[in-house]
Amino acid sequence: MREIEIKLKVKNKAELQRQLEEKGCFLSDPISQHDVNYSKGGIDEWKNAKEGDIMPRIRYQKDFAEFNVKQQRSGEMDNTEHETKVSDPKAIHKILLLLGYQPEIEVTKIRRKGKLGEYEICLDEVEQLGSYVELEKLTDDNADPQVVREELFRVAESLGLSRSDEETRGYDTQIYYLSH
Repeated sequence: MREIEIKLKVKNKAELQRQLEEKGCFLSDPISQHDVNYSKGGIDEWKNAKEGDIMPRIRYQKDFAEFNVKQQRSGEMDNTEHETKVSDPKAIHKILLLLGYQPEIEVTKIRRKGKLGEYEICLDEVEQLGSYVELEKLTDDNADPQVVREELFRVAESLGLSRSDEETRGYDTQIYYLSH
């Protein structure tokens, strides 16, 4: 499945939540997430990311962990993605090490999720980075990413958000640039 998303810096969380509720999107209770992102190319892989790159991640939540692999398509916000819950994240960590991956960047955030029609909405408070909203759509592999991005921007603008607040880098890449 292909995931195409946009990410925008949020200036007024209370107003955004009000706009979402007005449109029938009610966000989940806060979910604490701790992501460990792996790479084969070392820390500079974030600086030189390109189409085809594969980035595995283990996400730890309160009662479970998920293993996620994204393969970059046209940019960081356009990926082929596969995800599954795992009962033994330590085993996944050891498998990744055996395959030549190393843990490189960690991201800690509080996330609230909701659905707005066919779109998933994530309102995130990310340590070191601040508040963001992600709007994403799952599509077939042949979708035109620019067409989907325009669709997502129309939804964002209907919520009072501005294209000028777009962030085109993932949280992991942003944290990479903060420390390098």
